[in-house]
Formats: sequence, structure tokens, C-alpha cells
Amino acid sequence: MNPWVIVVVAIIVGGLAYSYWRQFSYSMVASACCVMVFGIEILASSHGDPTWSATFIDIAFSPQDILHLDRMSTVVTSMYAHAGIYHILFNVICLAFIGTIFEQRIGPRPFIIIYLFAGLCGTLVFAGLRWNDSHVLVVGASGAIFGVLGGFARMYPYERMSLMLLPPMHAWVVVAIFVMIQIALVFGNTNIAWEAHIGGLLGGMLIAPYVARLPLHRRVKRMISMNALRKLANTPELKAMLRRIEVEEIADVRSAWIEQFLSKARCPHCGAPIKISRESVMCARGHLL
Repeated sequence: MNPWVIVVVAIIVGGLAYSYWRQFSYSMVASACCVMVFGIEILASSHGDPTWSATFIDIAFSPQDILHLDRMSTVVTSMYAHAGIYHILFNVICLAFIGTIFEQRIGPRPFIIIYLFAGLCGTLVFAGLRWNDSHVLVVGASGAIFGVLGGFARMYPYERMSLMLLPPMHAWVVVAIFVMIQIALVFGNTNIAWEAHIGGLLGGMLIAPYVARLPLHRRVKRMISMNALRKLANTPELKAMLRRIEVEEIADVRSAWIEQFLSKARCPHCGAPIKISRESVMCARGHLL
């Protein structure tokens, strides 16, 4: 096997394992993995063009790869590879903005499952619709990112999102705009894999509510009283998050909100960060709340 491909696989698997077990933001980890894989693409190319190398072909996905065991890894590696600087820049920015917002609400572990499932759906839909085009290759995290957007819009349809220079809009409106863009691409002569985008979007919308209910997240709700949280909610942002915690019915999503709340809260006595100790909440300097 191409040694560069082994490095790519190690980066992807290592990032997944680290984020899952440490419950660290996978939006950030996946972005870093995409950047590292893109760096390998450039290093493996003698022309400086990431698409001009055997390594790029070995990690990109072609529709009939699913029939060949030695090419099955491209189903995953293609989700972290990109064809150019603008391609990866756009995807990393979208992942950082949209992915982080969604991940803060449901936690890293459910997010990882939704991200991978949506990316897989995007790849398979692309393969199904382009089956007879054996020479076409697809790369990019767009399918997974569309799945994250779709999952976010299904679970929080009226959450307002800001997209670059556009004013804040409801999540379902953002999805509608992206769908219309994909429809336009169907009739355009572009190299954009709209099939993967639509497949990823549908995959994310399909499973997001169910994955969010799985017992994957480290639960903290039993350890913390609402009275302790109310004492800490002394800013508009924390008060808004507290309202989310009070009304959230999904236990693991509620846990994710509580962890996010505690990461931003500060001790009302000394301003130190908050930590959980046994059955109580205290600050880093020992003030019990």
C-alpha cells in the first residue's frame, strides 16, 4: 500500500479515537485532519497540485470502489481529501461554524456518528447516481457537512444561523437555500458533486434525532442542581443556555448543554473557572456553590 495512504488512514483513525474518548470537539479535530491530509496531498505531488499524484487517486472515491476490497477505504478517506485550497478552505470554515454550533448542543460522540453516517450516505448516493461513470473521482467533506446542517435544521429548525455576510436566518431557511443551490447545480456544467451533498443532507436529517437520544455522552445532570446553575447564570449568554437546559427533554443533549454552560461560567465570588467535585459544584479556588 502507498505509505502516504497509511499516514492518511492513521490521521483519520487517530482523530476519531481522540475526539470520541476525550469527548473533544470533532468539528475542530475533523478540520485539522482535513488540513493535514491536504498537506500530504501536496507533499505527495511533484507538481504542487494535490490532484496530480498517485496518492490523490488512492484516497479519492470512484463509484465502483465499493466492489473492490482493496479500494473500500476510499469511502472514508475521500471525506477528508480535497481538490484545492479554496475547496478545503470553504469546507473547513463551514465545519467550524455550522459543526461547532450543532456539536455544542448534542455532544461530540453523537456528532461523530452523524458526521460519518452523513458522509457515507453522500458517498453512496454519488456512487449510485454516477455508477456508469467509472473515471469520475469525488473528494471533500461536503457530504458530511451537509448532513450536519440537515441534522441541525431538523432538531433546531428555528435556531438562527449567520452565514458570512448574510443576516441571521432560521436553520430550515438555510437548508432550503442550499437545496435550491443544489437543484441549480443539476442543470449546470460544474464539477461539484451535488449528489453527495443531497445524500449527506438527507442522511443527517434522517438519523440526527435518534442518535442524539443514544446514551453516548457523559451525563452530568444527576450531579448538578438547577439552583447551582441559576447562581452562575449571570450573563445573557448563560441565562439563554440555562433556559435551554431547563426545557431540553433529551438527557444526553441536556448533559451537553450543562457541560457547555459550565465551561463558560465563572465563580460569582472570585471569577475562577467552575469544576465538578463529587456531588457538588465549586470553582477552581474552592468556593462551593
